[in-house]
Amino acid sequence: MAGTGTGAMGSGYGRHSAAQHEGLQAAAGMLDRALRDVPVPDDGSAFRVADLGCASGTNAMEPMARTVAAVRARRAGTPVWVTHTNIPTNDFGALFSTLAGGTSYTRSPGVFACAQARSFYEPLFPPRELHLAWSSIAVHWLSGVPLPIGGHIYGSRATGEARAGLRRQSAQDWAAFLGHRAAELVPGGQLVVVGGAATDDGLSGAEGLFDLAVEELRDLVARHALIDEQLAVMTVPTWNRTEAEFTEPLLTGPFEDSFRLEEREFVVLEDPMWTRYTANGDLDAYAAEVAASFMAAFGPSLFEGPAAAGAEVARRFAEGLTARVRDRPEEGAARWRVQLLRATRL
Repeated sequence: MAGTGTGAMGSGYGRHSAAQHEGLQAAAGMLDRALRDVPVPDDGSAFRVADLGCASGTNAMEPMARTVAAVRARRAGTPVWVTHTNIPTNDFGALFSTLAGGTSYTRSPGVFACAQARSFYEPLFPPRELHLAWSSIAVHWLSGVPLPIGGHIYGSRATGEARAGLRRQSAQDWAAFLGHRAAELVPGGQLVVVGGAATDDGLSGAEGLFDLAVEELRDLVARHALIDEQLAVMTVPTWNRTEAEFTEPLLTGPFEDSFRLEEREFVVLEDPMWTRYTANGDLDAYAAEVAASFMAAFGPSLFEGPAAAGAEVARRFAEGLTARVRDRPEEGAARWRVQLLRATRL
């Protein structure tokens, strides 16, 4: 999630988001407990849900189906209204195709879905509109990047003022996210976040992959496919927060009177692509899948943003990254850190 023109998911994101799916699987129990505690309307009005940072919607189908089932188990016939949100450059065509698919949660009667093309760092709903706010692997995207990272494309490799600026931006964005959700949730409403995270040393678990990407970008400069000025502004606009950065605003900061933090869990996900490779030994398939996943998640930020490198450079980069992962497969494995949070609106 980021400002317009950055942070959008690329074509095929739904097919190449296995790691993101692992993150939401880890949160299934937390979502179930939120649905146990959340108030369900008893006057026939709709139970309202926000899916914040929806991408193509692929990874929202299961949690939204769980939501519908849990609400109906508590109060049969309750209408359920889900709003999927993302920035304007998101692939909403893919989202609508997913929602219209045969396995979509919208197949249940009395279930309604719509989309909103705005950042979740802005107000999205009227006051006390939502019963459940759900966000999975999205809040690490920033609304903007204060300074180029310098020498790299990834926030955890930033140093000096660039690193301090990313941390400040992340804190401001997280405060905006929490503030708007505090206004939008009903009393007793539930906020469940599956957030891209970092250990206390600031590492997300994907540094090796991003280092390979930077090597390939530098090689493209050496081969005159890119120029130094383009590489200098290439940035993936993310910051993976530590557990303290996630929780302090809720525990002792400005939102301690707005939310009660019910649960928190820090997990390290296994890379499903690496797991398949170690089981079947198909190095070519592994390298191609890693590069495709990288391009789906981060390609638009790098090649369609300020650098404006274009489709041909992006294609050459993907080929080069595939070759580098094939040569050094362990470095291509991403063992993402994820923070799970559940909070109740007071």
